Amino acid sequence: MIIIVLLYGCIICYEWRYLKLRNRKRLTFQYVLGTAILLFVCMEALYVFREQWTIAETIQTIFDPIDKTIRGKK
Repeated sequence: MIIIVLLYGCIICYEWRYLKLRNRKRLTFQYVLGTAILLFVCMEALYVFREQWTIAETIQTIFDPIDKTIRGKK
């Protein structure tokens, strides 16, 4: 988890420096940094809940009733 924090910290610092050197508008700062923060929160949530939730379970929950309907099973 520390590696994720360090990685996103480096990304945000790089983006901040890039935007500052190019004299971008305030709204551009908000879009770029807001997206980075949102992605950071999502990555941390996936890390924290990795044992409780998986994408395979979600896909199975969605498509299992369809599969049973197609195969004719109840």
